[in-house]
Amino acid sequence: MSSHMDNVRTVIDGTVKVLQTFKWLLDLYVLDFFVDNHWDMLPQSWRDTFQDIDPQTLGYLLQDHPTNHMFPLSFLALVKFVKSMSLPRKSTYQSSNKKVDIVNNQKLRNMFLKHVKLKKRHEISLMANVVNDVARASGCDAVIDFGSGLGHLVRMLSYNFGLKTVGIECQSQLTEEARKLDLELEYTAKKYVNIENITSLPRPIHCNETLSSADQLETLSLKETIHNHGLIGLHPCGNLGPLLLKYFVQCNRAQFICLVGCCYMKLSSDGYPMSEYVKGLDCELSYASREIACHAIESYCEKLCKGDYNDLKVHAFRAALERVLVDHDPNLRHSPIRSVKHTDNMTFESYSKVALGRLSVTTMDTSKSTSDLAQWKRVVVLYTLRLVLAPLVETVILLDRLYYMMEHGIHCEIHPVFDPNISPRNHVMIGRKMFT
Repeated sequence: MSSHMDNVRTVIDGTVKVLQTFKWLLDLYVLDFFVDNHWDMLPQSWRDTFQDIDPQTLGYLLQDHPTNHMFPLSFLALVKFVKSMSLPRKSTYQSSNKKVDIVNNQKLRNMFLKHVKLKKRHEISLMANVVNDVARASGCDAVIDFGSGLGHLVRMLSYNFGLKTVGIECQSQLTEEARKLDLELEYTAKKYVNIENITSLPRPIHCNETLSSADQLETLSLKETIHNHGLIGLHPCGNLGPLLLKYFVQCNRAQFICLVGCCYMKLSSDGYPMSEYVKGLDCELSYASREIACHAIESYCEKLCKGDYNDLKVHAFRAALERVLVDHDPNLRHSPIRSVKHTDNMTFESYSKVALGRLSVTTMDTSKSTSDLAQWKRVVVLYTLRLVLAPLVETVILLDRLYYMMEHGIHCEIHPVFDPNISPRNHVMIGRKMFT
């Protein structure tokens, strides 16, 4: 493991150094584009290159499509570094196919996906395969899912793979609905398979808990049948992911963990950095940098390449509105406003009316807005430049977690499992304490 740790440290060192070099870019918040004159913060060579560029050309470069545009060497070097040092995002995970497929009936399989949105269908189907593979390899027949919501994942693991499951959810309404969906599936299953096959399967256990510390997890009241088990976190928000990793490290009963990160901007100092090694580096990540790391870079670049800017122009509208608010009253800076989806025929006035629905403000001066909105392409370009660094930020956060596990002698891997075009946070971290 020592050579692997050396390699991880090398990547972390180089990545942190580059992120600190471009901290000025990462920390720019798009809504402050006009208020703080972000364009003039770019190096002169970048301004000269990007001032009149069609955002589509920038999308071509990021998607490795040919382009005749001349870019600054400093920018090309940055793009090359990010692509070479970031964790790969194209799905490569291959299931062992050693599944215990309890319910071999297509109509019943469809029941697992009822009431589930398309993105979630994609995630729970693949995550269930990963968890089942790791559980079997670890000699575990039970798993605990934290932030289980309506129980879609534990339902598939219980009724399709025969694993004992516990779903931990803080919202009691979701827990009650999860129990109803369990019964609905069992009722439907009786029409298609032998009733003995259904009644012999472990029904998911759904619990209500609001988690705030790893010690609190030790006191969870679980059935006596839940001994050696694995932990699951499918997009746990903010500090919940790091909390689960800490619990996994200190809990002898937990034999493996499968974790997919989410909402990095909500991390506190307890959630990043985690490893002693990264704590010793100049590794600070601002809210703005962690927030940009949660965006969907693949779908964004695809819109750039297609010249589909309608959804992207909303950033310019928001930045123009911010200037109007600040000019009207500096105390209104960064006021919470309604999210508005841009449409082809939307005017700035109609956008502002909807966006400001929560604020009680008098008539404001919008005389600067026309010239601001004429620069919408620059807003899109600057946002894209920040997005270039997003995979690097996520890489540092995930490698910090991986190194934390390795510091505690735990074998850990990170695999891109989900299609990033469907589920942008697509890496599954797999940690195991025992091998068979």
